[in-house]
Amino acid sequence: MDFIRQTEVIQWKDGEYRTIKEDSVDDEYTYLFIDYLPPRKFSTYPNDLKDFAIGYCLGEGLIKDYSDIESIRLDGTNVLVTTKLSHDPEEDLEQEGIVQERKGNCEHACVCRLLEYQGVNSDNAGGIRSELKTIEPITSDLTIDATQIIKDIKHLTDEAKIWQKTAGVHVAQLKYEDKIIIREDVSRHVAVDKVIGAASKEGYDFSRCYISYSGRMPADMVIKMTRAGVPILASNAAPANSGYNIAKKGNITLVGFLRGQRCNIYNNQNRILF
Repeated sequence: MDFIRQTEVIQWKDGEYRTIKEDSVDDEYTYLFIDYLPPRKFSTYPNDLKDFAIGYCLGEGLIKDYSDIESIRLDGTNVLVTTKLSHDPEEDLEQEGIVQERKGNCEHACVCRLLEYQGVNSDNAGGIRSELKTIEPITSDLTIDATQIIKDIKHLTDEAKIWQKTAGVHVAQLKYEDKIIIREDVSRHVAVDKVIGAASKEGYDFSRCYISYSGRMPADMVIKMTRAGVPILASNAAPANSGYNIAKKGNITLVGFLRGQRCNIYNNQNRILF
């Protein structure tokens, strides 16, 4: 289904104006229901939602790999996920820091009902992603030629069909050997979740994969790489200091400012061949 809508707008150009029709992304709210946890609320471009759900669970540390998922069902733009781990609300709320100690079933139930009504917003600033108590450094020996990364970021732009039509989405690309997965979404996080989820379904070895995408590289995005086990993250934008710190702890290579024929390499530069 194509979630593109046309809007009539006034365009001002070179001192003159005219009426044109412009394509825009029809973004919608998606609720993600995982086991017994409170629902999570996202603004999405609602295609490839099953890929998104898998990638989100991996990036949040809710599953270790695709085999941990028992079922995924779509209900409109809502996604219902059942895992073999059967997560419960108290476990999730303790990770969020919402419940410091349980003072009784009544209080706990009230908190859960409130969250079930509102949904837990997964904003770009973090949520669970902003917290990573323990980090296992990635030991991948994957290497990529710098000129290939520049070619790949151009390929990402060339294949970003929704972005070309609307300029209203982020684009993510996962490369594994000679295989490439591209997904788009209004959220840079959801776009990356989608490529991770699609690759997980195919059984790709994440230690041999790298991701390029359009967007900054703060801690919450680099944490996703750490949990999935992806050793290289590349972007046309810059890393935040928080992202750089997580990259050092997780032994992840960041490639930033991919523009034209240049880029900057942050941490474990040995993975990039010049």
